[in-house]
This record gives sequence, structure tokens and C-alpha cells, in this order.
Amino acid sequence: MSRHREFLLGLLGALLAFGACEGVARAGVVRHSYLPPASDVLVRAVRLAGDRAFLDGVGVTLRAWALGLGLACLIAVPLGLLLGAVPVVEAAVRAIVEFLRPLPSVALIPLVSLLLGAGTGTEVTLIAYASLWPVLFNTVHGLGETDPLAKDTLRAFGFGRLAVLLRVELPGTAPFIAAGVRISAAIALILAVATELLSGFGDGLGIFIAQAQTAPDGTRDVLAGVVWAGVLGLVVNGVLVGAERRLFAWSHERPDGGGPTARGREGERA
Repeated sequence: MSRHREFLLGLLGALLAFGACEGVARAGVVRHSYLPPASDVLVRAVRLAGDRAFLDGVGVTLRAWALGLGLACLIAVPLGLLLGAVPVVEAAVRAIVEFLRPLPSVALIPLVSLLLGAGTGTEVTLIAYASLWPVLFNTVHGLGETDPLAKDTLRAFGFGRLAVLLRVELPGTAPFIAAGVRISAAIALILAVATELLSGFGDGLGIFIAQAQTAPDGTRDVLAGVVWAGVLGLVVNGVLVGAERRLFAWSHERPDGGGPTARGREGERA
């Protein structure tokens, strides 16, 4: 399926969902206080683009998102290379990793807030914790998928362990790391908004949604904030997918049908 056709089908699905929400609201099936017309929500979301205070809040959320995601990558990539390259270390920390991985970040909000206080540090820490796992597991898996013949060839010519890592393993793992970063980017955005929404501190998009909940007839603003969160996620994913296709086009053309995209889904399930 061509990208143009994919785009048209995606646009058609969005228009159908928009029309269904609009029709249900206009028909009075659901009260406007619970589900305002989709057109009203969309108009409100567009008007928010001219609200300086709102845009500053979105900037706060995006800054925490970028810091948390960057911190997760700085930790996960070297750690993944270490675990993938040294089986003894991987076996030693496997139990710890499997214990920490299922812990939901939102459940750690009280503990992290107690340790770090109510501020950006808490939000960034929670984002980094949640975003670390897809990058980590994709790095470990990608390292195991590198071409053994290429590694043996370098070793036969006298290259050491570090040279093999830098010349073969790291370039071969890069598409898997990119797929993990793409998955983690969505998780980081979810945590950025959710942490603000649940903790009640900060000035970000989550705070806007939380405050709208308590306002009279605030459902429209809540949904407009959700629209902004969805658009941000769509833009971030589109940028990362485009960069991934441009930088690692060769990895999507493997004759065996494998590649980091499929492995990225495995990392997401993990």
C-alpha cells in the first residue's frame, strides 16, 4: 500500500470519526455537557493556538517530554549495549529488570514527588523511567540481530571487541534503537501529560486539562486539550517515522521481511 493511499485512508477514518461524534452530539443522544459537538471542540482547539498562556503550557510539557526522553536514551542505549554484549551481566541483572519493568510510572508519582519535590525533576524522572524500556530492549535485541559473519571477519583481521562494536554492532543496532525511540516518544508524551494531570503541579498541558475539569461547562476545553495532545503525538510520530525511513531505508528493504519496525512492536509489547 502506497503512503499516499495510507494517508487518504487515515484521513477518511478521521473524518468518519469526526462525523459520528458530531452527529451523536447534534442529535441529542448525549447531553452537550458530556459530549459537545466535535466542531465546537475543534474550533476551541484552534482558538487555543492564539492563547499565549496555553502555548507556554504546551512548551513546558514538550520541554519535560524532550528531557525525559533524552535521559532515557542516554541510559538505555549504553545499558542495552552492555547487556547485549556481556551475557554474564545480562543474566545478573535480569531479575532486577523484570521486577522494575512492570511498575507503572504513574504509581510512582507520590514516591518520586516525596524524594524530588513538586517540579520538573519529578516529571522528567517519571518520563525517563517509562521511556527507558522500549529503547533498552530494542537495543539488546538489535545487538543480537547483527550479522555474525561481519563480526567474525573483523575479528579475523585482528580488530578488537571495541572496534567490532563501533564498526558493526552499533550501526546494525541503530535501526532497532530508532524504532525503540519512536515507541518511547509516544510513551514519554503520555507520561508528560498524565504526570501533570494526576500530580496537579506544573504549568503544562495536563494542568490545563485538569483545571478545565473543574470549570463550568469545561468538557469542551478538556476535549480541546486532548485534541492538542493527540496532534502533538501525531506530529512527533510522523517526524520520527520520516527520519527513520530516511536514515535507515536499507533496513526496511530486507528480503526476509524482518526489520526494526517489527521488532519495535515486540519492544512495545514488552
